[in-house]
Amino acid sequence: MRKNEVNMLSGSVMKGLLTISVPIMIMNVLQSLFSIVDMTVLKIYDTSGGYSVGAVGASSTLISLITGLLIGISAGANVIIAKYIGKGETESIEKSVSTSIAFSIIGGVALLLIGVLFSKLFLKLTNCPDSLLEQAVLYFKLYFIGSPILMLYNFFASILRATGDSKRPMVFLTIGGIVKVFFNFLFVGVFKMQVVGVALATIASWSISAFLAGYSLYNNQGAVNFRFRRIKIYGSYLKEILIIGIPTGMQQVLYSIANVIITSTVNTFGPDATTGISIANQFDAILYQISVAPSLAVMPYVSQNVGAKNIKRAKESTYKGLMITILFGASFGSLSAIFSGQLSSIMSNDPNVIAYSRQKMVIISSTYFISGINEVLGGALKGMGKPIVPMVCTLLFMCVIRFFWVYLIFPLYRNLTFLYLIWPIGWILSTIVLTIFLLITTRSLVKKFNTVKEKVN
Repeated sequence: MRKNEVNMLSGSVMKGLLTISVPIMIMNVLQSLFSIVDMTVLKIYDTSGGYSVGAVGASSTLISLITGLLIGISAGANVIIAKYIGKGETESIEKSVSTSIAFSIIGGVALLLIGVLFSKLFLKLTNCPDSLLEQAVLYFKLYFIGSPILMLYNFFASILRATGDSKRPMVFLTIGGIVKVFFNFLFVGVFKMQVVGVALATIASWSISAFLAGYSLYNNQGAVNFRFRRIKIYGSYLKEILIIGIPTGMQQVLYSIANVIITSTVNTFGPDATTGISIANQFDAILYQISVAPSLAVMPYVSQNVGAKNIKRAKESTYKGLMITILFGASFGSLSAIFSGQLSSIMSNDPNVIAYSRQKMVIISSTYFISGINEVLGGALKGMGKPIVPMVCTLLFMCVIRFFWVYLIFPLYRNLTFLYLIWPIGWILSTIVLTIFLLITTRSLVKKFNTVKEKVN
């Protein structure tokens, strides 16, 4: 076992989870902060009356929707590779890695075509204000031109995390982010390229991160690495990855659809509201990354230990993952709500825009830890090979319920604070259902493993 990897099958579970999840938190928070740099640089050098910030923000939720499916599939690769590590099956590890990388290339090209061809149609469907549409379409197209690189990085990082190595992906993303900041100031500040400059800086950062992650995986010692000559699709392993990955990816898509429903409604309040929620979304994204990080550690932890038939340790990793997400999510969420005005003013000087941003942050930030609980429970179920339940919960409690709230209940009281209450309501309902199914699944696995032991004896 390399020094960067965590032994998930023995030793302290809490220490191992923190070793994996804290770098993921740092990595994902840095990624969100670099997005905030995009918005801040646009604000500083804006020449379009403040609309360039809104244009980038108007694209963000829709971008998450389209990229969510294929990026979510990388979680399937994480679970399957972790399972074979737990079983100690070297050949299966190699074929799973090879299949994952080949699929990421194909998926990235598909994203490029979808994003470039349908950008204007998608943005119009979200009620993007006409004053923002032209710049939003331009940013959207450029973003997706770089999507094959983004897909490669996400799969490389997911493969490394399956071994318990989350430190190197964090370092690679940080280096890419620093490059992004530099090019942001160069393209936007010096060359006045506005949203084009932000998009090109983003693609440059992905390229650096993907190269470093790929190089690291190529030179990795042991079974978890790749060679160009071995990159191909193995049907049986792709099926395994997709069984976990498609529901996980669909879950991300459903999250994004739910957010698009809300964003489309907010957009009807005008450009100030659109820009305000765009700013709030940047900080909410940070809280989401903090809350979701423990679930990304719990998922391979559970998968490896289920593969090793150690259900007791799999359960312990779930409980301790919940402790971590509550601690971090509640702490940072409270700070975000308290200082929502000061944070919002980083990206706008307009009091109306700041007021719209604060209105969302106060409600969502203070309750985001509930979303973290939901994610950890869902991650544990995925690690146990049960991804359908988290996906269905997302469909019902993050998507369907928001649809009814927006189109049937919200018109009775058209106030954005009332609109945003659906977030914590959905999280709480989903958490209750996931808890019930996790208990049922755990008992089923215990019974299954005990039956196997009795037959062996």
